[in-house]
Amino acid sequence: MFKKIVIFTLFLSLLLVQPGMAQDLDGNQVLEKLEASRKAESHQMTMVMELYSSSGDMRSRELNNYRLEGEVERSLMQFSEPADIRGTAFLLLDDRENEQEDMYLYLPAMSAVRKISGSQKNGNFVGSDLSYNDLSIFSGANFQDNYQAEIEVEDSEIIELHLEIIDPDIDYSYGRMWVRKDLWLAEKIEYYDQHQRLLKVINLSEFDEIEGNRLARKIEIENVQKGSRTVLKMAEVEFNPELDPNIFTTRYLQRQ
Repeated sequence: MFKKIVIFTLFLSLLLVQPGMAQDLDGNQVLEKLEASRKAESHQMTMVMELYSSSGDMRSRELNNYRLEGEVERSLMQFSEPADIRGTAFLLLDDRENEQEDMYLYLPAMSAVRKISGSQKNGNFVGSDLSYNDLSIFSGANFQDNYQAEIEVEDSEIIELHLEIIDPDIDYSYGRMWVRKDLWLAEKIEYYDQHQRLLKVINLSEFDEIEGNRLARKIEIENVQKGSRTVLKMAEVEFNPELDPNIFTTRYLQRQ
């Protein structure tokens, strides 16, 4: 069963609500607050993606991210630089009512659109430390479609959640999330592999507020087993722009 869609909160993703205390909330209600954080019906972002190898070498890429809410939630990530990856795009269409999620990757060198399905969703996105499933979360996730949450630790500032994976397409055994109570934003997420070993650490920082929407302008994803990491930086952000729904189609990708 296909479920998801939240995140380019993660990545893309992770935004607004009024600050407050979490008294009498359970874990899933904390996830609801994260989901309620983004009130914008659309957004467009210019982002920089930095890829660091285990030896410390860095490659930089620029991309644009577009998202449009509706009966089908739509997200598009399209690379603009450098030249060898320009035009490469990832399209996500999430029909939550019918529990249908479709992912597509467009490769301009092949002039082909490839559908991403099943176990392929756990593959790395264009050499980064993000899987395709991670992209769906950071594009503006509905965390409750992915996880059931239980509060493990809570103090006056932070809630620590244990995340049980309920989406069969996600290849993590479980996750942990640290949520700031003053912002109702996740500041750290950990994912564990099927042997329950720590696999990824995601740190979110440089929090900002734009037109009542809160977001992390920097997201760092570290693969602790490989020693590589990916850093996403939000350069320009606009909420509620007018977006043409036709850009969220495979036909549009092939015309680029």
